[in-house]
Amino acid sequence: MTRMVRPSRRATRTVVAALVLLGAATLSPLPAQVVERFDADPLTGQSHNVFFGEGDVAARFTFVPEEPSHFPADREGTLRVVYDTTLPTARLSTPIGQSFSTDADFDFGAILTIRSEGFFADPNGFSQIAFGLWNRATTGLNRTSFPSDSFDLVEFDYFPNVTVFGGPFVTPSVFGGNVAGNAFFNFAFASAATALPLDMPLLVQVHHDSAARRLNVRVSHHLQALRFERIVDATVNVDLSRIHPTFLLDAAGIAGYFEGFPSIHAVVDYDLLYVGPLPSPWSVVRRPNSSSSR
Repeated sequence: MTRMVRPSRRATRTVVAALVLLGAATLSPLPAQVVERFDADPLTGQSHNVFFGEGDVAARFTFVPEEPSHFPADREGTLRVVYDTTLPTARLSTPIGQSFSTDADFDFGAILTIRSEGFFADPNGFSQIAFGLWNRATTGLNRTSFPSDSFDLVEFDYFPNVTVFGGPFVTPSVFGGNVAGNAFFNFAFASAATALPLDMPLLVQVHHDSAARRLNVRVSHHLQALRFERIVDATVNVDLSRIHPTFLLDAAGIAGYFEGFPSIHAVVDYDLLYVGPLPSPWSVVRRPNSSSSR
């Protein structure tokens, strides 16, 4: 009788990564995988994209249909997200239609507004406003724990706390595949000390450069009409050369994390979540003498 040998998780991940790379080498780049403008309720299946909730979604996510447009070409309605570290972790995500790894260029971003009403960031705390790309099968909800199970996660993070170490910080974070059961064993980040304006639409653009092994993050504020202006101090480049094994990403979404301590309370309106090129009709202008490369 022949004994059946099951492949290990590491071997399975290696095969999956090889298939992803083979597909990337043989297929032409896809257009934007996600453009969600939150003009219809994603919590009841009425939005353009199908969203899936995890955790206590009702405590954190509310669709506000009567919210007026926040800037030109924005549609009425918004997805309102509560970032409160005393609430259970919850996420809302939509599939992106393919898998991204460190061997592929990709872009994603959002337009969001951090509301001043009820805003609080404890100087003794440290927690984030977050959205990003992750893996529906492997990225756990315990992002803020140690050990953490947030494998395969590329995330925009804004830490509004001003502590003895400085701040606030724009600190994008990247977690690769599972190493020894702790996501922080395969982790990269970088920070820019800057305070993002409240009550102003912000465009966050994230670009992964596979050749340079870098994640480039740029934040812009609404300027006028259809244009956003780059916030020079909110520019961050994350070195991903030590991420191994690679991340595998197949979903885009918004996450609010639990800590058990009131680090922050922030209400944030999302009016765009996208994967791919920045959707029309918006554009970005750079300040004179800006040294930003993207």
